[in-house]
Amino acid sequence: MSNGMTRIIHVFFPTKRAGSCMSLINVAQSLVCQQLKFKMAAQETTMEGSNGSNVTVANQATGISLHPQVVPLNHETCSVDIIDWSDDNRIAVATKKGVYCLNFLSSADLVDENFRMQRTFLELSTKKAVSGTNLSQEYMHGQVIALENGYRAVRWSPLECGADGRCLLMTLTLDHSLAVHFSQQSQLHWQEILDFSELESSHKETAKSGKRSPKLFATDMQWSETFCKACDTGDGFELDRHVMLAVATNSGQVVLWEFKCPIVDRTSAVGRQLIETTSECITCLAWVQEQNNPPGGIAFGHLDGTISIWPTGVDTGSTTFLTTPTVLWKEKDLLAVTSVKSRPLEKNGSILVASKGPNVMCFEIEKSGDNITLLHTVWTDAIHSMPILGLALSTEHKIYTCCMGSAITVTNIKRNKSGLSLEAFPIDTNSSLLKRGYGVALSRNSVFLGCVSGLTDTLNGVVKLQVNFLQLKSQEEVTAALVSPKVGTLAHNKDLVEYWRQKSSSSRSLPPNLKPILYEEPKIHPHLQFFLLRLSIALEKEKGELGNAGTVKDLEDMLARVTTFLAVRQMQSMFSGQETSIPKAPLMRTIQDWLRKKGHGDPDVPVATSVTEHPAEICRLCQGSIEFDDVRAATCENGHSWERCCLTFAACQVVPYRKCRLCGAAALPKPARGSREVCPELLMSNSCTFCSGDLL
Repeated sequence: MSNGMTRIIHVFFPTKRAGSCMSLINVAQSLVCQQLKFKMAAQETTMEGSNGSNVTVANQATGISLHPQVVPLNHETCSVDIIDWSDDNRIAVATKKGVYCLNFLSSADLVDENFRMQRTFLELSTKKAVSGTNLSQEYMHGQVIALENGYRAVRWSPLECGADGRCLLMTLTLDHSLAVHFSQQSQLHWQEILDFSELESSHKETAKSGKRSPKLFATDMQWSETFCKACDTGDGFELDRHVMLAVATNSGQVVLWEFKCPIVDRTSAVGRQLIETTSECITCLAWVQEQNNPPGGIAFGHLDGTISIWPTGVDTGSTTFLTTPTVLWKEKDLLAVTSVKSRPLEKNGSILVASKGPNVMCFEIEKSGDNITLLHTVWTDAIHSMPILGLALSTEHKIYTCCMGSAITVTNIKRNKSGLSLEAFPIDTNSSLLKRGYGVALSRNSVFLGCVSGLTDTLNGVVKLQVNFLQLKSQEEVTAALVSPKVGTLAHNKDLVEYWRQKSSSSRSLPPNLKPILYEEPKIHPHLQFFLLRLSIALEKEKGELGNAGTVKDLEDMLARVTTFLAVRQMQSMFSGQETSIPKAPLMRTIQDWLRKKGHGDPDVPVATSVTEHPAEICRLCQGSIEFDDVRAATCENGHSWERCCLTFAACQVVPYRKCRLCGAAALPKPARGSREVCPELLMSNSCTFCSGDLL
């Protein structure tokens, strides 16, 4: 077909002019080939589904299965590594026209076998980057500036970077515009809070003015993990949470920004550094660090194929990068590095993986002091038929890759006597669309894998892209991770909770290995027990007439016991700080009296209540008094009912108020400082008392 097209072209364009028309010939050939590939793929799509199961024997052995839910996308992609999964269980996908944001809802009262999500779309901004204002003519003639619009990359920040304690979204467009976006409480509206073009222009120019403009052309960016830093406030030292952001450029320079959390505007930037590398262009980067520690280094992938890592030296609380990098891969094979990922190992070690064309490389490094030592290097032959477009590294140090010509591949990193070895095998799902991947991303605990796959026919304007999900862990692995003491709060491990919510909704009952948690003491796993009890009640009510009313009553009694335990623990923490003015408020004195009567408080502590004192709370509808006799509900003497705040246990009589995403508990907004009704310091928390979910 392509030869026939070439002959037709030569009929209209003579041979002596064929050289000047090679661009038209190449365009025509590529369009014809692309249309043939699209038709062949469409035929494969119509033929799939006749082979029965979607999981092979190899997938069953590893617990990998294809999730039935699919999220369609209406716009095509324009880059590699276009999908990212946040720590608060949100997905962002970069396309030509905007960014798709999927916000997963994991309510305990939701009985559904699929994901329940809010889908928003962040349109491409018409504002151009201001970095091109002072471009020299020499630079403009020597570089190729992208004229196409679209989003090149998206990156989620760590938790606690936003004002609401959640993650921020950073976007990079093809015209090198870099911005940070914040979602409102409804999670349906996005607001730009930081433009790096304006932030860069506000800083002083470097001594070499000729290198000012190239460093503004970003090619990749990456957030570090948050870490604590001692700051001198004059009255003493306080620990503030900080985060670093690395922005790579096509001139070989890396701009390092340091922010104080939460990030609200440009005033949150507290530091800026510049790394001058000898490379002409940095294509990708990744931070190398352990959790809750300052960054140990940053790895760079270059256009010429080399991979290097710059170690950090922490001196007097400030993080500085050393001038001598450690080169992990020296050969300049001109095979560009498309993606780099890193995960910590035991002690001071880390695993670093990189994709170069169809190959995967793995490095084991160790940091001692200010030095980084390369321990082992291993790589695979071409595990894909085309260059890798998506790379992800799980918490179990498994590598997931995808390309446009073959299925998703998982590569296991194994340790042997000689060092490390890699074993790769494809994930066969019998879906032709999954054999054309554009990017992969893992959830926080590597329970789910999100993959952007599908077909794009630019000739006819047909786009058939979608987000597929794979379940990577078995039930035993998820259960062990959920009850582990290292798991933390449920709000930070929503993928584990979402896995069991879907499994329980499918079978209409809790799995046997989770039922013992319902009957154990609340102090062992109180938040998990609270969530499972609410889910069990919802499952019993879903059965309708088939459900047992006695079982629901027993579950509600156990839920009330766990709720009281969590509320009492929150109240005791409220009175543990002597520096706060909580006991002075009438409501707090009433709560203290309730604790003493129920046997949870100190009987020797006198309760400063008076007969002539006004009631602690007054109903706004009838001005009747509200007694404190329930930690979840407030009822006045005339029967008006309100919900109580899960943080301060005050009646929520104001609108609007915050809600928990997991259990729906109400929480008051932050009042003005100095209010005697509730304590403003308590409302600084963004975590629910009962299930540790997000308060939005």
